Amino acid sequence: MASSQHLFHLVTQVHRARKLAVTRQAEVLKKHQLSPLDWDILYSLNENPGQSQAAVARSIGRAPSNVRYPIEVLYRRGLIQREPDSGDRRANLTLLSPKGEKLVAGLLPVFESVDRALLKGLSGQEQQELERLLENILQNKPKK
Repeated sequence: MASSQHLFHLVTQVHRARKLAVTRQAEVLKKHQLSPLDWDILYSLNENPGQSQAAVARSIGRAPSNVRYPIEVLYRRGLIQREPDSGDRRANLTLLSPKGEKLVAGLLPVFESVDRALLKGLSGQEQQELERLLENILQNKPKK
């Protein structure tokens, strides 16, 4: 079994590699006047259309108050749209607009190529195992 310090060193190196990938992604986002938070929101809506603002926030690990303004800006830019929630008259459901769908469809291949480069050399099964192990580690995260 590897020592905890060895594992910490490996995680640190993986983190550095991911930071380089995120930097490349941020450059692409900047060209589209998007922040990483904007992308998280758009990606979440792409994966699960018709979410409440609170559900979007939960899906990206943010407080609802932290996504309220970015969602409003994305709405004003025509990238997302809102529909009344038939189950709760006080709430709106948020989804990508056709313009937002087109933007996400254009950016996904760019981001997926960055991820593929990061995971190069791992089989599909190994990638699934890595995801499972990382999810397990996240379960150990201290609660705020």
